[in-house]
Amino acid sequence: MKLFSQRIGAAEAPTTIQLEGVSDPLRNSIWNYIHALFQEGESGWWHIAEHSAQFFFKVPVDELQPYNYHRMEWIKHRLYAMAWYEINDFVEFVADWYERSFSYPKLRKAQIQAVFNHIFESELSGYRFIAGELAPISNPAEVSEIEDALSTASKHGLTGAHAHISTALQLLAKRPEPDYRNSIKESISAVEAIAKQLGSPNSQGLADALNELSKKVSLHGGFRAGLLSLYGYTSDEGGIRHAMLEESNVGFDESKYMVVACSAFVNYLAAKASHAGLLETKQ
Repeated sequence: MKLFSQRIGAAEAPTTIQLEGVSDPLRNSIWNYIHALFQEGESGWWHIAEHSAQFFFKVPVDELQPYNYHRMEWIKHRLYAMAWYEINDFVEFVADWYERSFSYPKLRKAQIQAVFNHIFESELSGYRFIAGELAPISNPAEVSEIEDALSTASKHGLTGAHAHISTALQLLAKRPEPDYRNSIKESISAVEAIAKQLGSPNSQGLADALNELSKKVSLHGGFRAGLLSLYGYTSDEGGIRHAMLEESNVGFDESKYMVVACSAFVNYLAAKASHAGLLETKQ
């Protein structure tokens, strides 16, 4: 929610999404929440400092000061010296290791990630926790589409689709150098994987897999044609898909679109298969 001064136009609200940087308010908000997480209790700073030294910073643990306050200062000093992508690395680390820093933790990992997501949203960071990892997706509808696809794939044992979407997100979020082309390939492969698993594992490419799947569920011909046209699938190495990935202008926008769109297609195909009784819930 905008501040009163921003709503009446007395102050200008920030509008730039932070994808390759971190503002002072964002860095401060991240630190303030980390401080709140570990300030309570006698062992919080002690254990998170040891865990951080051993598993994140990879420095000698025996060189840490034997006092909570000094260990807190040690972490703070390092966080304020980090590059923006290293801060995101540390946020993921903190969310993973919080529960192991207390005998009786008050919060679960998902709760901590939800608070970080609120901070990222409030401070216009372009990143959100999706399925436990930070990804450069900030639109709530896009986040929901991807989360639904991962959840559905996991629930029904669609292992190939789940693995490809997860890898696409990881490649998109890879820093300092994201791998956009391979992220796109993984996104496309998620659609092919679910189509093959539900249609026929022996299918040759997406077109054949969709043809086999259409024998089991009702798939509109225009939908199938549009899907194949959109992703440029052909049977040889010189196809449209491969040519697209060689273009120099393939970047974040194209990669993000593909992971969101392919997640939507996975959700669609899973829903159609569910209505046809093809899906079983994984125990």
